[in-house]
Amino acid sequence: MSRRAAAALGDGWHVGVVAAVAEETGVLLNVLGVGQGRRFHTGRMAVPSGVTYLVVTPDGTASFDVLVRRYAPAVVVFVGGGGDVAITHEPRGPVRDAVGAFFTAAGEPAPLPGFGGAPSFHVMRGVPGPPPFAPARAPRAWAVVRGDTANAAQALRYLIPYLRSRL
Repeated sequence: MSRRAAAALGDGWHVGVVAAVAEETGVLLNVLGVGQGRRFHTGRMAVPSGVTYLVVTPDGTASFDVLVRRYAPAVVVFVGGGGDVAITHEPRGPVRDAVGAFFTAAGEPAPLPGFGGAPSFHVMRGVPGPPPFAPARAPRAWAVVRGDTANAAQALRYLIPYLRSRL
């Protein structure tokens, strides 16, 4: 049985997360509740539509290529990078629909509580555009959650239930 099938028990890895700043991978793991691994960090999150299987990796072409090849997540999300928190996504498909549902439910800009008692912040919608990687290595679907790593990870944490129901 392949690693993907063994770990995800059925419908595979749902969300692959790439830290925009490799040194802040620990922040992502903490906010998403994913345990520490060697190179790839795996975990799961219970959401209303079922369990979401997550795999997190630091930034880098090699990490991204292995993530897509080994785990084949349904969606890859790049998280962090500073600035205001904004969600950018593919022009069409399940991620666009999930982002639309998220903003319909939360408002736009969406006010979210900070993680672990940090101040609240707002999340805006970014303009859909080309993928942030070479098309030859494209995952099935993608999004970018730009912003302070902790706030961006918190925004992803709130977005995941909308993603999961569409994968």
